[in-house]
Amino acid sequence: MFPAPTPARLHPLIEWIVWSAISVVVIVLYFNFGQRPSAPEQTTTALSPLAFIGLGPLVASIALRWLLLPRMPSAQKRFPLFVVGVALAEACGILGIFLGGEHKDTLFALSLLGLVQYFPAFLPSFKPPVPSFR
Repeated sequence: MFPAPTPARLHPLIEWIVWSAISVVVIVLYFNFGQRPSAPEQTTTALSPLAFIGLGPLVASIALRWLLLPRMPSAQKRFPLFVVGVALAEACGILGIFLGGEHKDTLFALSLLGLVQYFPAFLPSFKPPVPSFR
């Protein structure tokens, strides 16, 4: 009746599931933990090195998305990089929520922007080769 699903057909659906699940987790964590006021800080305005710790994974995620992901020749080789890149963008938000202090809102917004660049519809699509019947 129906053709058996092939891995090439399942990949777009799996990418959508992974991307949406990770995006929802960041948003839920932010609204459950990130909306609480930060712990009172000292009166000095010196920046803590932990305030922007989430920028490291975000920069790695951006580099992975724009430098490595477009060079992958197939969906099977692209998928692990997709998952790692989305997880790194999520790490920016999570580290920002728990370690960002007064900059947690900024790191959360940057995390969402990092996740948007992995939106599955923006990724290059791989069409399976069409068999020719000659």
